[in-house]
Amino acid sequence: MSSSIIDTFFFAPFAPFMSAVLFWSFQLLVVESMKYGLSKIWNTHTAFCRFSNFLGILFQALAHAAGYTLTGIGVSEFSISVNDSKVSPKKEKEGFYAWFANAFLALGPFFIPPFMVFCILLASGFIHLNLSKDVTYTFAGMMVQFSSTLADLSHGFVKLVASLDLFNPFHLAFLIILIATGLGIRPSYIEGGAKKLSILHDLYMIKNLLVNHPKYLLVVLGTFYLFFLVTYWFRIPLYAMLFSILAFLSIIAIVSMFFVHFLILILYTSDKLHSYKRFVPIFVPLISYVPLRLVFVNLDFGLTLSLVLSLLITIVTCVLIIRGVTNKLKRLERLSRSKVRTDERR
Repeated sequence: MSSSIIDTFFFAPFAPFMSAVLFWSFQLLVVESMKYGLSKIWNTHTAFCRFSNFLGILFQALAHAAGYTLTGIGVSEFSISVNDSKVSPKKEKEGFYAWFANAFLALGPFFIPPFMVFCILLASGFIHLNLSKDVTYTFAGMMVQFSSTLADLSHGFVKLVASLDLFNPFHLAFLIILIATGLGIRPSYIEGGAKKLSILHDLYMIKNLLVNHPKYLLVVLGTFYLFFLVTYWFRIPLYAMLFSILAFLSIIAIVSMFFVHFLILILYTSDKLHSYKRFVPIFVPLISYVPLRLVFVNLDFGLTLSLVLSLLITIVTCVLIIRGVTNKLKRLERLSRSKVRTDERR
C-alpha cells in the first residue's frame, strides 16, 4: 500500500474533522468566560442574566426537539420557562435513535444559535458556498480546502460586522440578533438554579455520549467516512465544506460572545460607580460613536473606523475606571490599617 493511498483514505478524512473540533474547543472556553462574566453581575443585573439564561434554555430545548424530530421520535410536549424546559418524546425509543437525540441535546446548543445567523447571512448574500473548487484528497489538501472555505465564509461575515452602521435599523437589528445569539449559546443553570451548568458539565455529558455507547459513535464515524468516500468518488468538495461550516458556526458564536463580553464589561464597570456616575460607562459608546461616525463619514473605511475606535474608547474607559476604583479602595484600606496601627501604639 503506497503512502499516497494511506494519506488519502486514512489521514485526509481527519484533517477537517480535527480542525472543526479545535474551533469548537475554543468556543467552549469563550462560553465559560462569558458565563463567568455573567456571574459577576448576577446580583446587580438579575433581569439581564435571567434573560440570558432564558435564551440558553430556549435554544437547548430547540436542540432537543430537533434531535427528536430528525430521528422520527417526534415531540409530544414542548414547554419552557426562565429556569427550565421540558421536551417530551412522542414515541419511546431506545438505542441509536435515543442516543442521537441526546447528542443533539449535548452539542446542539453550541451550534443552533449561530446556525440561525448563518442562515440569515446565506439568505442575504453576505456569504456564499462555492462547490466548484478543486480538491486534493490528501491530509494537506483537505486542510487547504477547509481553510479556504472557512476564510471565504469568515471574510463575508467579518466584513459585515466590521462595517456595521448603527444608524441603519437593519444593521442595528442584526447586531441585536448577534448579541442574542451570544447570550443564548448555553444556559447558566437549570431546575430553578439548583443545577449549575459549566464547562465541566458539558464535557461530562459529551464524555458519557462517547464512552457509554462506543458502538453508536462508530456508526457516526463510519457514516462520515462513507460520506468522505462518496465525495471522493464524485470529486465534490462537500466533506471539507461541512466541517468548514461547523467551524464557521463556532466563529459566529465567538464573535457574538465578544459583543456580550463588551456589554458585561460596561455593566460591571457601572456597578463600580455611584449615583449619576453609574451611567458614564453606558453612555460612552454612544457619545464616542456619533462624533466618530460624523468625522469619518466620507472615508471608505469610515464605518469600520467609527465602530472599532468607539469599542476601543469604551473598553479603555471601563478599564481605567475599574483600575481607579480599585486603587482608591486599596488606598483606603492602607489608610485604615495605618490608623489601626497608630491607635494600637497609643
